[in-house]
Amino acid sequence: MTKSGSDPDFAERIAAWLAAAGVAALMLTIVVVIADISARKSLGFSIKGTIDLTQLAQMACAFLALPYVFLRESHISVDFITERLSPRMQELVRALGALVTLALMLAVTWYSFKQAAIQIGQGDQSVTLGIPILAYWAPTLVGLTLSCAAAAIVAFRHLKATV
Repeated sequence: MTKSGSDPDFAERIAAWLAAAGVAALMLTIVVVIADISARKSLGFSIKGTIDLTQLAQMACAFLALPYVFLRESHISVDFITERLSPRMQELVRALGALVTLALMLAVTWYSFKQAAIQIGQGDQSVTLGIPILAYWAPTLVGLTLSCAAAAIVAFRHLKATV
């Protein structure tokens, strides 16, 4: 298989790397916050911008991990009704669930792009460090866009299993 997307694990590998990058950003920010708290208590000074960095890392972590969660189908589901269905019908229900997820994610992505355009156009920045709002929107929009792709892949996998 080639790396052009025909490899079924290619999307999952990309999603795993993005999720790891999001978690790494959050972990690095936690180190900065711990250093800030320690310096404040022991040396009497504070690291400027920890709130800005924490918010940015949280956005990156949450939205960059989302495609991986969708691809792995690691979300919570209630299957006490569907477990009684035939395997083919279970796949169909899962496919329909993925299609509903895709529709929701497409709407969220569309409106997020519109809001990002407004805020970027206004030149919005973070409060303390003046980080351009684009830095906050970039991981959000990438994660949302790839979540749409992930939901489509999951829907296709389940639809293919019904045939």
